[in-house]
Amino acid sequence: MDKIQILMSSYNGIKYIKEQLDSIMAQDCQEKGIAGLFLLVRDDGSTDGTQNVLEQYSEKYPDRIKWFQGSNKGVIKSFFELIANAGNADYYALADQDDYWMPSKISTGIKKLKQMEQHSIGEDIVTGSIPLLYCCRPLLADERLNPLPVHVDNPEMRPGFGNALIENIVTGCTTVFNNGLRQMLASHIPKHATMHDRWMYLTAACFGKIYYDETPYIYYRQHGGNAVGKNTSRLSELKYRINKFKKDNQSSSRQALEFLQIFKTELENRQNLQEKEKLLKLFIRGKKNSKARKKLVNSGRIYRQRRLDNRIFKILVRINLY
Repeated sequence: MDKIQILMSSYNGIKYIKEQLDSIMAQDCQEKGIAGLFLLVRDDGSTDGTQNVLEQYSEKYPDRIKWFQGSNKGVIKSFFELIANAGNADYYALADQDDYWMPSKISTGIKKLKQMEQHSIGEDIVTGSIPLLYCCRPLLADERLNPLPVHVDNPEMRPGFGNALIENIVTGCTTVFNNGLRQMLASHIPKHATMHDRWMYLTAACFGKIYYDETPYIYYRQHGGNAVGKNTSRLSELKYRINKFKKDNQSSSRQALEFLQIFKTELENRQNLQEKEKLLKLFIRGKKNSKARKKLVNSGRIYRQRRLDNRIFKILVRINLY
């Protein structure tokens, strides 16, 4: 019987965290043959009484909910600390404090991971150790969990290493992943990850497999306090993407350089990763070499999900603004 360890970082979440905790405890895991669902919460220095709620729920579910107090580090470092200190489990999931999970969120993720494990049998990596990541498209909702109309294009996602180098399509609160990925993340905590879920995507895309589920299994609540939100109108999306392109100009290459430094040995020692290693080095070399940038653009292996974004990115590469 499988065990799932859910990891949540909380910070001044008293307004919504009870609903989220209730939705996690209401998962249909036992009906689907998943015996153990456990929640570990790290509070990131809340000042609004969130800790009182966590204590109430840990007393209500003493065998299933644990929490501990941490200093204020911010969402990225908080989640990496949770990943590094998680207990032994077959599968793991990340949770935000202000969303609401549909009952089959966890069981669906585990089912897809098991299918991926079966497809991995016979490969050169032992099944169970290959990093596997499941994520789904979030359902955008308002503060009362009413679904929001979305007026922007949402293409069918195509996960891949060439995409992970420059873009994140993995929303951390939708993820379910195996111990192979958790161990790889925990063994090398980065200093320059743009976001914890983007580093997860990059790692899984390089060393393992990813399943992107177009069916939503969480209500992704949009409100003024979101650490990271989504846009629903074309205008807000356009402004967001322009600002993000500017912000990401340096962060993608810096993250890629640290990724190479951390995983250099693994990349060099695995014959099946030679092409990804070459692409990673070409991407990094392009920051200082115009010929490398031209080769990078012409290779077609670096891509963003949307066609317009892809065109914009190619222009930015040519003028060395990536």
